[in-house]
Amino acid sequence: MKINIHRITAGPFQENGYIVHSEGNLDCIIIDPGDSPELYIKEIGNRNLKPIGILNTHGHIDHVHAVQPLKDHYSIPFYIHKEEKLIIDHYPQGCLMYGITANGKPVVDYWLTNENSITIGDYIFKVIHTPGHTPGGVCYKLNSDIFTGDTLFKGSIGRTDFPGGDYNTLMDSLKLLIKNVPGNTKVYSGHGYSTTIENEILTNPFLMNL
Repeated sequence: MKINIHRITAGPFQENGYIVHSEGNLDCIIIDPGDSPELYIKEIGNRNLKPIGILNTHGHIDHVHAVQPLKDHYSIPFYIHKEEKLIIDHYPQGCLMYGITANGKPVVDYWLTNENSITIGDYIFKVIHTPGHTPGGVCYKLNSDIFTGDTLFKGSIGRTDFPGGDYNTLMDSLKLLIKNVPGNTKVYSGHGYSTTIENEILTNPFLMNL
């Protein structure tokens, strides 16, 4: 099954959100819609796609700011790990801190717990819990692609100086990730360029000695 991935980079933090669908399937999944819901609506409309769910890797405002407008527009469910509840609950205060006009606080339909995978429509995502950047950070693997949020970037890793972050925990998560994900898996992160697991093992200074 060929997966089509459309990246939308938006907002003051230039966060990457994604619209994902398989070849020949108009049902799509929205991942980490961080800002500018109108850009998602336009892209989805131009491609005649039908959203069936929103998946988030974690709950920071630059990843969830467009969630509730898209939920309202499409009447679709929102999935995020249960350990992100405190971060989601502080969404309005986070917006205030950064001078961002808040949308509605994202209403979570499915709190992920110990799932190894989740199925939405015809899509089966492998769920890998990767705490460290946040307590409930996860990566979603679909076929030979993985969406890492702010756990892993091209050439870098997520920050751990926010509330709930922990460097040693993140490093353990990265060890788990590279152990369980094939090297040829393409990495789509929350900021910056795409890469592969193999490339990061060879060149990312945080991963080279794991």
